[in-house]
Amino acid sequence: MDYLNDFLSWLHNEGKDSKTIQAYRTSVGQFLTWYEGSTGHRRIEESKPIDIKEFLSYLKHTLNRSQATINKGIAALKTFFSFLAGQGIVRDNPMTRIKIQKVQQTDKLKGTTKCLTKEEQSRFISYVELEKNEFKRLRNLAVIDLKLEDMKVNGNIDITIREGKHGKYAVQTMLGKYSRNLRAWLKYRLSLTKDIYSDSPYVFISERSGQFSVRGIQLMLNKYAELANMGFITPHRFRHSFNKNLANAGVGIETIRRLALHESIHTTAIYIDPSQKEQLEALEKL
Repeated sequence: MDYLNDFLSWLHNEGKDSKTIQAYRTSVGQFLTWYEGSTGHRRIEESKPIDIKEFLSYLKHTLNRSQATINKGIAALKTFFSFLAGQGIVRDNPMTRIKIQKVQQTDKLKGTTKCLTKEEQSRFISYVELEKNEFKRLRNLAVIDLKLEDMKVNGNIDITIREGKHGKYAVQTMLGKYSRNLRAWLKYRLSLTKDIYSDSPYVFISERSGQFSVRGIQLMLNKYAELANMGFITPHRFRHSFNKNLANAGVGIETIRRLALHESIHTTAIYIDPSQKEQLEALEKL
């Protein structure tokens, strides 16, 4: 019996929207593949609560899925097994005592942003480097929201930031040794001849428009974060990671404050104060 297709047909008949059906298809399909590989058979009617718990552990510890993603899987499986129970296929629903776990507030909601480790930064960038589309690869390796007039290229690259906090602007310098990706993109960008590109004042464009939108940037980040099996990635996490890298390299707090364009040094202090983990690591070195 093709349980998955029968389930999807039932969802369709129940009037579920296409996005929900697709999400359930992915979650249940993933479980069925794992179940067969784990048990060596396809008799889903023999599923036990321990099977569900082991699958959820697999999502968390092997695939490194977030609790929010795992909760979506739990919701899909609850609906799936309720369908099977209603059809008389399973006698004891293994999802009865499986609860959706509370998701802790995200860093954004707490007013802080988790920094990426050096390993996470490298892993994320490695997947951008694997992008086969040259347009996207060169752009995505260099991407920030700028206009061509905001850039002055000499030995280094001076970048005018016109939309900082409270309407302020500043000039930041990107040293030559760190500007390889940006230079490669600029060279490629200026070689594009379509009017949609040549008429655009923006440094970063999309394949279909003259400006790479905020939403487009986030979708790009989501793509590579998923490939790298990482959590939710935002531009702010990279900004905070940059500041933390400076702190870890021994850069003084006032220098970090100026580079980060912080008005208050108290904002910068979050990168200087060692975490509990860092304190333990320091003690291990004694």
